[in-house]
Amino acid sequence: MHGAARLVGLTMGAGLICIPLAAAPPDPAAVQKSVDARITHYKEIAKAAKAIKDELDQSQPNLAAISANAHLIEALAPQIPSWFPSGTGEQPGVKTEALAIIWQQLPLFKQRAAGLAGAAHGLALAAGTGDVAATQAAANEVGGACKACHDTFRQKK
Repeated sequence: MHGAARLVGLTMGAGLICIPLAAAPPDPAAVQKSVDARITHYKEIAKAAKAIKDELDQSQPNLAAISANAHLIEALAPQIPSWFPSGTGEQPGVKTEALAIIWQQLPLFKQRAAGLAGAAHGLALAAGTGDVAATQAAANEVGGACKACHDTFRQKK
């Protein structure tokens, strides 16, 4: 009987050791750093998109410059989902326009990022043909891909 009591005591002690600790709340400064990094990346995409638009507004657009900027967007777009690690959404002490639906509908979010990459690839190809009208149409596809994501996953300003 004395041995049985000792076993219960050890079991109880082991049970206490195995109680999981609650996860520490996210550090707002660390989360904001992640948010700031993704904002920096999005600014790269926005700068490339603006350069494309500015060229297309010219009477003689530089299609090589459009192609180069489209390739930049194409390279960055597949990375977009990685800019949104879990826990980097809206919360006290963090400024972000990302909506929680990003993490709730991650497959759709990834699909939209892939759609942007595909549209940018199409723009680079169109610019390579020398056909300004086709390049403009492809640029509109890139804009539509951006809008599709913003309409669903970004807070309205």
